[in-house]
Amino acid sequence: MIDELKNKPYLTPIEVAQWMMVSPVTVRGWAQKGLLQAEVTPGGHRRFRYEEVARFARQWNPRGHKGPLRVLIVDDDRAVIGFLKELLEGGKHPVVVETASDGFEAGRKAHTFSPDIVLLDLMMPGIKGDEVCRQIKQKPGLTPVRVIAMSGYLSAENEAQLLAAGADACLSKPIDTARLYKVMGLERL
Repeated sequence: MIDELKNKPYLTPIEVAQWMMVSPVTVRGWAQKGLLQAEVTPGGHRRFRYEEVARFARQWNPRGHKGPLRVLIVDDDRAVIGFLKELLEGGKHPVVVETASDGFEAGRKAHTFSPDIVLLDLMMPGIKGDEVCRQIKQKPGLTPVRVIAMSGYLSAENEAQLLAAGADACLSKPIDTARLYKVMGLERL
């Protein structure tokens, strides 16, 4: 797909979303926050220069990351935590994993561990995942943290809530590992 886009000087939010494997809402959020530079047409539509999206993709993609990728897994299901921890630590890419079993612990560890990516369950005791995501994205110093939400109950409404809270992507459980690697920017092992 990226090869098809190389011939286009400007990309639509939908094309950028397909490239980055996120929702168009997330792309608009990146533009509003100034993370991804956009130009606005006379009709009020955002368009993104191919070179700018490629720059952002390299920055967003941990393959260019200095040092090991730091991932915080937040889930109240110990089996899910164990699976994801083993999956990420056992790959060919250097990954440091920390875990939290509820939203309160996630907030504390987001500050002390300084993750690059948070894999966040939606349904947890105490604070729901969308509120944890919102708090992470609103804290100074944590706004660049990428949040990938996960749910066994992912509906269009839940996904919209998570994206509105600042999640960069949403995945259904059971986790499709190939999609997870792609969303995280890691090659399939």
